[in-house]
Amino acid sequence: MRKEQADHNTLTAMQEVLQQYVPVIQSWVTEDGHLPDPYETTYSENYAPANAAAVLASVCHSGGDLGAGELLDRMLSRTVELLEDKQNVNPFCRVFLYHYSLLALLLAPEAERSRLLQRYGSALAAYEDDCPVVNTNCAALQWSMELFADALGLRLANEQLLRHRLQFIERAQLHSGFINDEVNEEESLDGMPIAYHAFTLFLLTSAFAVIEQWPSSLKASKAEAERIVLRGTAWLRQAIAPDGTFAMVERSGYQMFVWGAVTALLAATIQDRNDESLMSESFRSWLSYRHDDGTYSCTANHLPHSLRAGYEQYTHLNMYNLLGLSGIAIAARLLERRIRLGDSLLEAGSEKLQHHPAGASHAYIDYGSGYAFYRQGDDFFGCTLRMHNRRYTPAIQGFHFRLAGQKMPIAEPRLPGSTASAERAVQDGVWEGFLLLDQEGNVHYPNALSNAEAVPAEDGLTLISEGEWVRCSKTITMRNGVLRWRYQLIMKRPITSCQHVIPLVVHDGRHPLRVMAKEECLLLMQHDNRSYELRCDDASSIRMELNRSLLSASGASAQVCIHIAESLAADSVIEWETSCAIV
Repeated sequence: MRKEQADHNTLTAMQEVLQQYVPVIQSWVTEDGHLPDPYETTYSENYAPANAAAVLASVCHSGGDLGAGELLDRMLSRTVELLEDKQNVNPFCRVFLYHYSLLALLLAPEAERSRLLQRYGSALAAYEDDCPVVNTNCAALQWSMELFADALGLRLANEQLLRHRLQFIERAQLHSGFINDEVNEEESLDGMPIAYHAFTLFLLTSAFAVIEQWPSSLKASKAEAERIVLRGTAWLRQAIAPDGTFAMVERSGYQMFVWGAVTALLAATIQDRNDESLMSESFRSWLSYRHDDGTYSCTANHLPHSLRAGYEQYTHLNMYNLLGLSGIAIAARLLERRIRLGDSLLEAGSEKLQHHPAGASHAYIDYGSGYAFYRQGDDFFGCTLRMHNRRYTPAIQGFHFRLAGQKMPIAEPRLPGSTASAERAVQDGVWEGFLLLDQEGNVHYPNALSNAEAVPAEDGLTLISEGEWVRCSKTITMRNGVLRWRYQLIMKRPITSCQHVIPLVVHDGRHPLRVMAKEECLLLMQHDNRSYELRCDDASSIRMELNRSLLSASGASAQVCIHIAESLAADSVIEWETSCAIV
């Protein structure tokens, strides 16, 4: 298929998805023009009206009005009301409201934009941002909205502010290209959320999508932002699995808004047919999570919205559905305008930045961000090298397993968070790793805050971590349809028991897990019309716990506990291998 035809097909599909959402937005709007979440009361409306405006403006632009023009007017009216309500709407929320309302105007067709500017232009021009730079995505929002106001003729961009915001983001970008979101004006913390790395890049890219004429005085800012995005996207591509899905842990991992962000970034950096295919697969990856009422799951499962499976505290249906779809609106505009980041830098004589296509190497290790990724053909997984400061995921933790192109019935990891005790992390958390019980009854699991040593292994990665209680060598491999975990533990202190814990998805809202203990060391499993064997010949027993967790974005999950050993003295060495095979 020719490139232009492939782009056209995906663009048309994106426009149809956005058009199909107009009745959903209409169903949410109250008589007084508010847009509350249908399932929540706390933090309910937030910045949803401005996101809705961006989606509706894109629909108007593509010619599929369906009442979108009238709704767009109502959403901008509500957005202006919220911007003026500084007593009840916090400054960071107003940053989103202002950014996305301006973005909506730039996405709208010219005649509609002129009409709306006549009505709301004065209020938007007079608005003064009073939000400090609370994190890196905040800086990206503020950089873009300054440019949007200039492009709409509301006021001239503050070049000093633009420089400050980009410098802020540059300082948060590691040598590898990863952008740490957990940075403010006073400090930088070891948060490293992968989702917000992608979102920050997306916010910068949105400006390239909708601003058609850049004043000469702003072209240096544009070029530097483009370099930041290209470096960051090169990192991001290491985290994209062969099926177009995106591997994430930490804050907001696997929330719907990242789907739109990553699809847009892939659309902006297409270089060949493989890139076109990856972008198309990324776009289509979330469409299966559409509910009968037209909404989408906020996290990657088919469970009801009201169960909030895998949600952050601030995740709501209206906000994250509309935020994700506004990302698709930007992707559509990038495809329509055939924008390819990096081309302008080449024309300016700059050195072309390394592309790092997905699949370029088997192992990618980044000690700065604390992540590693393995890819070989259709086999893929990510891994944490350390526990980050919010403590959402243990150290040396595999995630996003794709074996022979298949999504495994292993739940994406998630711990209760930094304020939870070790006992609660073990009991309520969703994670894979060793679990030790000491003679005082205390539990120990891989919670090192410093990086493990990561070494590429044949068909996988070896991770070596040392803590107060144990030295661990863990190898994760994939080969011929078999996922293997191999452990060697050297005890530094006596322990009373050692178990290997693995989280299984027992229900994703559509597919139940059927499991049967065939032998003491073997579980037979069926999930989504596929069969698996979970085996550990070095264990004395394998059992699946009765407790269920909704912490993981994968759905409802349960821990499998594999009993390895009891009563080990200091300096004891214990080894075992657990495998999960497609049968």
